[in-house]
Amino acid sequence: MKKRTTTQILVSTLLTGTMLGCAGGGSTSTSSNAPVKKIHESIVLKGVTIVNTQNGQLLPNMAVMIDSGKISKIISAEAVGEQGSKRVIDATGKYLVPGYLDMHAHILDDSSSAEMGAIMLAHGITGFRQMSGTDEILLQRKDGKLKLSEDSPELLGMPGPVLLRSNASSADAAVELVQKQRSEGADFIKVVDVAPNVFFAALAEAKKEGEYFAGHIPAGVDAVQASKAGMLSIEHLGPVDSVLISCSTNEASVRKAIGSEATVNMSAEIGKLTVANPLLVRLMANQNAFLKTRTIIDTYSDSKCKKVAETFANFKTWHVPTLIRNVTMQQADKAEYTNSANLQYVSRGTREYWDGVSKQFTKIVKPVARETLRQLGAMDMKLVKLFDQQGVKMMTGTDVGGMWVVPGVSLHQEFDLLAKAGLSPLKVLQMTTLNGAEFLGKRSTMGTVEVGKDANLVLLDANPVVSVANLHKINGVVRDGKYYSEPMLKSLKDEAAKKLATVVNTDSSSLVH
Repeated sequence: MKKRTTTQILVSTLLTGTMLGCAGGGSTSTSSNAPVKKIHESIVLKGVTIVNTQNGQLLPNMAVMIDSGKISKIISAEAVGEQGSKRVIDATGKYLVPGYLDMHAHILDDSSSAEMGAIMLAHGITGFRQMSGTDEILLQRKDGKLKLSEDSPELLGMPGPVLLRSNASSADAAVELVQKQRSEGADFIKVVDVAPNVFFAALAEAKKEGEYFAGHIPAGVDAVQASKAGMLSIEHLGPVDSVLISCSTNEASVRKAIGSEATVNMSAEIGKLTVANPLLVRLMANQNAFLKTRTIIDTYSDSKCKKVAETFANFKTWHVPTLIRNVTMQQADKAEYTNSANLQYVSRGTREYWDGVSKQFTKIVKPVARETLRQLGAMDMKLVKLFDQQGVKMMTGTDVGGMWVVPGVSLHQEFDLLAKAGLSPLKVLQMTTLNGAEFLGKRSTMGTVEVGKDANLVLLDANPVVSVANLHKINGVVRDGKYYSEPMLKSLKDEAAKKLATVVNTDSSSLVH
């Protein structure tokens, strides 16, 4: 008997209706030896190559049937009969992957959220995790009054107000805030800057009722201990040096020095600047602010950092590196960002504000600080590669809403930075599809192209497993079963850019990211 190839076996599996992977599901009873029944569906992506996000295997010349926002059937393209008035999209030569996920974004708290959502969708993003919230937004969602545009990614989760020293000044205050957010329907608790005892009290309270704890590692908090205590998601690789410090051979003495830096009195204007570029705020308070960071970089130990990564992997602590957010803060006056044509996708007022902050950055940041920031950027890339090698789970996120972080565009910049850090194309694809589904506990509905899954998909012109650059080559997007052709995606971007050109407000977010 002639041995069949892996692809032939997988195609046969699909023809008999058996699911690929471990989640989701629907099936048919067609025998692989019987004539294939001609099936008629409302939307058919015909001739497409399906990319298996679990292992990178390809299933060529398939037909993906979509009904009522779900993938209803997957069959061989040859099995598709006459469709009459049903819509058939010729996807010959194209590659199909799940929709991209931006797992760290800030758009709901922006007056231009509809335009931001449309631009993200036009760049293949079909789901996002909102990383800041308000009591008002939570209650709107709880009452069914939070309405997103049809041309928008799906909201995958959100917290209430982020935990700060101002609203969580004590352990008791933090516990009360966590309980309040729970009653309002928060999906998780986001922490930014609180005292260590407050941090761990809030984390413990969040875990009591199954909420997860995500965000920053504040000054004085040991990231390793946070992982062991159950922190589920660390953002921005710290940020700055709050994870990197655990990789220093001089960790103990550097930790003792924490808290000696001068601080800036928090006003509305400083709060707004903190959202744009917190590194600049830190330097405004003290030009020597990054001496501690320089010491941490100079005493970095690869073997010590591997042990830190092992802890993150063993205790299932996820990371969202947001490399694009980090680099735009570290190089805030770089022409690549300040003169980018993609700035048409932010409001006029926001762009003008960012331009002003960029000029401040040029004036305030001295050469010695610039060199430290350059080295910090290199360490960020090193950490991402090491975390990947040690099995730390990671997801793509951008911190859209921060300075020079453009909706939609920034996720594609993140893809390129992850590739530059040394991650394989498959790993990057997984970070923006499969991993988010796993993190959210939604493998039954998303993360792979399978029968029964939500029809949130991206159609590509080239194989994304061969090169990360191919993730940029979007030919079409399916969002909740609605198909957007390439011209439709361009129209979404053009219309949003036209509206944003007239928006002069600068309230891109008053919330810390």
